[in-house]
Amino acid sequence: MASFPFQPGDHLWKSGGRFGGRLYDHHLIYLSGDGDSGHQIIENSFRAGGVVQKTLTDRQLGPYLLYERPADPSACLERAQAALGERYSLLAYNCETFANYCVRGSGKSRQVRRATGHAALCAATTGGAATTLSVGLVTTQTIHVSVPAQGFWGALGYKATVCKTVVTTHPLGVAAAAGASCTCFL
Repeated sequence: MASFPFQPGDHLWKSGGRFGGRLYDHHLIYLSGDGDSGHQIIENSFRAGGVVQKTLTDRQLGPYLLYERPADPSACLERAQAALGERYSLLAYNCETFANYCVRGSGKSRQVRRATGHAALCAATTGGAATTLSVGLVTTQTIHVSVPAQGFWGALGYKATVCKTVVTTHPLGVAAAAGASCTCFL
């Protein structure tokens, strides 16, 4: 039988989930327990679709670590009990948001902030690259140039108009390329 240093109301977490724990962490609130009857926890579970109370074995609780100990454990436990049955939302009310709400009275998720920041960075880079591809880095322009006329008329100061095609940088393409490359390094 393993000995766990957890106290009622503790916010526990484990690096877990899919892809070797790189995709997300899991958070829960510890209620009580001993090695014989298991450990009671409350979590906001994606699989269950909301906040549920469960019993974990020593083996199941083993990977969890103390994330935060609440200043007021009884208030934390009251908030956790009151939340039973509330629906899960990946962006608005996930397991980390739930656990932070129970401990502090307000919930936010570092994982959601990090993921939305990566999404915004990706969107900015993709948008800059798409603009560059659609307008191009360079553009061609046809300009009319006055040049001295050939021969006798040129000697008298007459001018002839000639059409020339020139390649120039496209201001939007250059700006978009610069923006796309800058966001890659943030």
